[in-house]
Amino acid sequence: MGHQNQSTEPSETFQERILMKVGGGQNIQVVGLLVAWIILIIVISRLAPYFLTMNNVLTITKFSVTSFVAAAGMTIALISGGLDLSLGATMMVAGVVAGTLFTNGIPFIAALIVGWLVGPIVGFINGTLITRARINPLIATLGMMFILRGTGYTIAGGKARAIPDDIYQWARESFAGIPIPVFIMAGILIITYVMLSHTKLGRHIYAIGGNAQAARQAAMNVERYRLLIYTLAGCLSSLAGLILSSIISHIDPAAAQGRELEIATAVLLGGASLEGGKGTIVGTLIGVLFISSLYNGLVGLGVVPEWVPFINGALLIIAVAMDQLPRGGWR
Repeated sequence: MGHQNQSTEPSETFQERILMKVGGGQNIQVVGLLVAWIILIIVISRLAPYFLTMNNVLTITKFSVTSFVAAAGMTIALISGGLDLSLGATMMVAGVVAGTLFTNGIPFIAALIVGWLVGPIVGFINGTLITRARINPLIATLGMMFILRGTGYTIAGGKARAIPDDIYQWARESFAGIPIPVFIMAGILIITYVMLSHTKLGRHIYAIGGNAQAARQAAMNVERYRLLIYTLAGCLSSLAGLILSSIISHIDPAAAQGRELEIATAVLLGGASLEGGKGTIVGTLIGVLFISSLYNGLVGLGVVPEWVPFINGALLIIAVAMDQLPRGGWR
């Protein structure tokens, strides 16, 4: 019994030290982003009176859902010291698979389940490549992104097709005046918050991202946790893909293209770090809403869509700079 207590206590002390180390600066960044978002809302609402109407607020929230659900997976991966650049392609393939099966006569629920299974399968493969083949997460998930893009185009026959059936457009429906996807977003927010803040799994995710070698010395099975983390990220990506597919009501092999960097930008703005050990799901939510509000406002003010990649690139650089400069920058 004495030996067991000695092996357990260092692990808990290490996890608590990691959480205390990252907490302060992370909270400051989240509060700063919240203030920036409020200022953005005030400025755009002055320039575009329609901006704060209930209809537009619901539009912003509804179209934030797919980004947030996938961003929850990216948040978990970044906190653990990893990265998942395949999430946009996973979203697309999940939607293409579900839509193709449904249009070919497979029952609606069965089509959704099979489409959703794309995510955990992709996540498990990503995790295996990273933990067993020892491939850098950037390369493993980037390669998977290209594989999935090719797979999606093949399944879809290289072109987009509409799905006019009302039952497939479930994500366009509302309950008590609130779009159904918003309830899903709220559920993911609560579940992820509880997992990261109040469970052993969450403490281990932060500990692994803070110092993987120290986590191993504290008797954590780092590889097993990383495999689980990428599988969870895949589950969330495919769920986001099903919601997106329902909203656009199309089998579209170009869906969610470029979402990887947009989502990474939101997560980094929300306080996560490329070095791991930092990040909160609340910060990610604010980051997603900030970017969605910005894009919605710019479109309403007549800014051409071609400027969106430019703005996203600038925001990504700013987000990385906010994370790296206090540490002395890249060396």
